[in-house]
Order: sequence, then C-alpha cells, then structure tokens
Amino acid sequence: MLRFVTVLLVALAVMPASGQTPKPADGKLLTVVCLGDSITHGGYPKHLGEILHVEAINAGIGGNPSKAGLARFPQDVLAHKPDAVVILFGTNDSRIDAPGVYATPEQYARNLTKMVKSCQESKIKVLLCTLPPINQTPYFQRHKKAAFDKAGGLDKILASYRQAALGVGKATQTPVVDLNQLLASDLSWLSKDGVHPTPQGYEHLARIIAKELAPILGLTIEGKSK
Repeated sequence: MLRFVTVLLVALAVMPASGQTPKPADGKLLTVVCLGDSITHGGYPKHLGEILHVEAINAGIGGNPSKAGLARFPQDVLAHKPDAVVILFGTNDSRIDAPGVYATPEQYARNLTKMVKSCQESKIKVLLCTLPPINQTPYFQRHKKAAFDKAGGLDKILASYRQAALGVGKATQTPVVDLNQLLASDLSWLSKDGVHPTPQGYEHLARIIAKELAPILGLTIEGKSK
C-alpha cells in the first residue's frame, strides 16, 4: 500500500494549485480525444479534463480491440480535429480465448502504428499507453485459464503487448505512458473484476496520464504555458 500511496502522491503533482488552471498561451480550451476500450469508457477522460482544464472527449467503447479503434478512427478522432489523442488498447487484443477480438502483438503494433501515423499526418499530438495490469484471480473466474497457460501464461502475454506498444512509441518517436509498470506494484486501484478501475482508480489513472500529457500540450503544473 505504501508503494501505491507514493505513486499517487507523485501523480497528484500535476494538479494545479488552488485557483490555478493550466491553459495554453492563447487562452483557448484544448481538445483531447481519449480513444480506447471499456477502461477508457469507464470514466478517466472526465477526470483528465478537470485536471488539465481541457475538453476531453471520451471515445472508449467496451470490448474494443485496437482493430476496432482503428476502424472508427476517422469519425471518433480525426473528425474532432483534436490537439491530442490518448490511445489505450491491448486488454481485449490479448484475449487469446476470444478469436473475435484477439490480435497478435504484431497485429496490435501495426494497428497502433497506423493510428499514430494518421495523427502525425494531421498534426495531432499522441500519447500511447501500455495496457494496464490484470488481477489474475478474478480474471480467470470469467476466462479460460488453460488457453492463456498454453501460450505461456497471462503475465508473459501481457508483457508482449506492453513491449509492442513501447516498440511503436520508439519507432514513431511517440511518448508512451507505461501504465503496465506504473500500476503493477499495488492492484488496489482495480475493481473486483480484476480489469477495470474502481471510481478512485479512474481518478488515479487520469492523474498518471495527465502528468505525461501536460508537457505534450505545452502545459505545466504551475498553470502556465511553456
């Protein structure tokens, strides 16, 4: 629990001081699209918008793998002409027990790369996220553990998607917030299903992402533009 409190205190540093709201130099409200699956849909974008004082559009859809996110990228991201997009997929891509959504790490990486390049072509800033950790005990009450064990176990599978996202970040020179590692030391932010955050967990997730997104948008924790 001490590790969790320490990480939480660090993440809280992004929050502006009382009476201060970070804004760009021209005073306009920046737009951020948060693209992802149910972990995004569940609510972190709302907190992200409040922390950074940006318009945070929630483009999360439950059950979506990266392939589905790529398919709806034009209407759910590009159509908004955002200043930045936060991309968080992988939990469904790694569902080796579900052929309808499963994607290999290589396919996952290709999908992320296409999204990133599409943003770069449109001058949209990007923050990639590695997939969050999973609490195996409740997870395997709903999913077939044998399918994952046959592929080397859940830990190994999740690590391969983490490395895929990090690899895309390196290849495209895109910043990546490593949620997989930042949230792994203490799983108390997770709900009882072992995958989705608790209400407090969504706030925690938003603060971690905000800390990485602020400098990308030219914002500082003091509430002044760079």
